[in-house]
Amino acid sequence: MTTPVEKNKAIVALERQMRAILDVSADGIITFDTLGFVVGSNLSAQRLFQYSPVELLGLGFSALFETTDSFDQINAGQLDQAMRLTAVRADGKQFPVDVRYRSFESGGESRLMGSIHDVSVEEESRAQLHQMERLDHLTRLSNRSFFQETIESYLQGVDETQQQLGIVMIDLNRFKRINESIGHSAGDEVLRTVARRLESGATQAVKASGGKLTIKVARLGGDEFAVVVVRIGQDDALLQVDVNVAVDHLLAELARTAFFAGDTPMWITGSAGIALHPRNGRDYSTLLKKADAALHHAKSSSSDVDFYRDDMQLTPSFYLKTEVDLYAALLEQQFVPYFQPRVNLEDGRLVGAEALVRWQHPNKGLLSPGDFLPVAKTVGLISRIDLQMLELTCRQIAYWRHTGAPDIVFSINVSEQLLKSGRLLSEIERALGAHGLEASCLEVEINEEVLMEDVVSAIEELQGVRERGVKVSIDDFGTGRTALRWLHDLPVDIMKIDQSFILDLANHPETQAVVKSVIQLGQGLGLEVVAEGIESSEDEAVLKALHCVTGQGYYYAKPMLATEFTERFMKRA
Repeated sequence: MTTPVEKNKAIVALERQMRAILDVSADGIITFDTLGFVVGSNLSAQRLFQYSPVELLGLGFSALFETTDSFDQINAGQLDQAMRLTAVRADGKQFPVDVRYRSFESGGESRLMGSIHDVSVEEESRAQLHQMERLDHLTRLSNRSFFQETIESYLQGVDETQQQLGIVMIDLNRFKRINESIGHSAGDEVLRTVARRLESGATQAVKASGGKLTIKVARLGGDEFAVVVVRIGQDDALLQVDVNVAVDHLLAELARTAFFAGDTPMWITGSAGIALHPRNGRDYSTLLKKADAALHHAKSSSSDVDFYRDDMQLTPSFYLKTEVDLYAALLEQQFVPYFQPRVNLEDGRLVGAEALVRWQHPNKGLLSPGDFLPVAKTVGLISRIDLQMLELTCRQIAYWRHTGAPDIVFSINVSEQLLKSGRLLSEIERALGAHGLEASCLEVEINEEVLMEDVVSAIEELQGVRERGVKVSIDDFGTGRTALRWLHDLPVDIMKIDQSFILDLANHPETQAVVKSVIQLGQGLGLEVVAEGIESSEDEAVLKALHCVTGQGYYYAKPMLATEFTERFMKRA
């Protein structure tokens, strides 16, 4: 029979055991009495709020949490469900926490125990990812998706606010040749300077208008910038005058002084195409297309600026010639896969490769995707190019398998047209079957922007591809508008961080924080994270420190023909 002394000893021992358990908890734990005063806490809570155990004792609930609800309201609420509250440290600094409460009896008295989880890091990561969704990484201007949101927001309120607006497309003249001559890193610095100058020109234009104008600048991609000019008033003639004056400010500031790549001065100018609301259209897509048509007309006519007119073709005249050449290229199989290796960052081991399309044009030589894919998309041929690349890539993989080359995964890019056609899975199965390949050798890459155009349909289509055994990756992550709520549901295996985040990463600590958040997000969802566009050992070292496992880029190898890829990577030791 247990004596009272033995019973008390057992109780004391149990209390010590429970105290030890509570003290090793990573979450803070605080016990309140029925009036909301602290009667107990663990070590994590003391560290979290930066109070000693004695200082915490007796503090009221309102001293620890910033909330409009009283302790009685909290106490009477739903127990054991997480509440997001703002906590207050001893020094007055506030931080977000998730709190779960549970009531219990102690010595005949009611108590309320709160388990407190600091979510500061999670909130910071979420804020960085939200910013990443809205801003162009390279220039810190609005990106394409946020620019579209901005325009659509303006368009919804123009009638009520008595406002008009113009959309301006700006393209840098001869930038491609300049970029090829000075290198990508110097070219990126030029684009950053262009962004600063356009914003400066916008500020000058707003000031010159006496505050009548609101101007926002965005980078849509490459050397393509877009500007929205919003004017108070309902006069079409004055809108055209004001937008024209604003564009003059933008282009004048752009060409104000030389750009420097090292010690080499360069003069960069821009061309602009303008579409006005409501004269040229009432929705974002129409206005952007017409501004783009005006831009093409300005460049082809050697004019700096052009307003859209009905006699301008939405598709420039060269599209017709290019379309004819594209049909010939498909018939004569002028498209060629170039392969770029994907490596393990820790040991440099080859783990995969991406098949990238090139056009061996009979007259113009080797053309990069940017030279022809926009036209192919416009004229509806891009899915046929996808399918030809699928066939050529599978044929090459089969050859490598037959010759005993290393067993790695090859990725191909899939366009929006092919994804929406409903034929993707059947075409993959046909190509794999024709060449006797296992599904595990193939991976399909879907651009982030394309994926989010119709996310529900994309999930359904890609789920079938994934169930077949083919891996799926999100390409160019960070450049589009992937909603975080969809990430968990997307049937993907791999997240590829866009190269704009990786170039010169070692010299941009703020970008490193963003990339770290993306890596943690991807790995937290069980995805393989691939860094695209690695061009230096310094950037590779940063990515290793951020625990990124896989990468690709010019630092390892440029895209190359299958013959060279065989010599460099596909021969067994």
